[in-house]
Amino acid sequence: MLTSALLFAVCTFLLWGATNFLISYGEKNEGIDPTLFTAVMWVTMGVLGVALSAYLLLKGETINLDSKLLFPIAAGLFLGVGLLTFAFALSHGEMSTGATAAIATSNAVFTTLLALVFLRENMTFQEWVGIGTVVLGIVILRV
Repeated sequence: MLTSALLFAVCTFLLWGATNFLISYGEKNEGIDPTLFTAVMWVTMGVLGVALSAYLLLKGETINLDSKLLFPIAAGLFLGVGLLTFAFALSHGEMSTGATAAIATSNAVFTTLLALVFLRENMTFQEWVGIGTVVLGIVILRV
């Protein structure tokens, strides 16, 4: 059964995969400077953010400017700097594009570790096996 969560996950998979491909293609085949590429991506994401904020305001929702906004602001900064470092990693030839993308997109491992430490979440044996498989896959790609 196709649930909305699964549909969104598949869309994320496709969109992030396309993003990684476009970064690599644009820099390698079109000669776009990684800094310029990332700057244009940031501007585009900013436009999307402004459009979503306008939509929420037009729906009558209020946006409270309080300390809770530090979380999405920090997440946005981390995402932006992460995209910049990813673009730079792809533009340097020390590792294959596949290995670079595998390492960068295996961020779920880091997210899981943060959740274990700060949110005190528990993991099943299967989840540990999944993390081990991801790490092993990265090691194999890098060797």
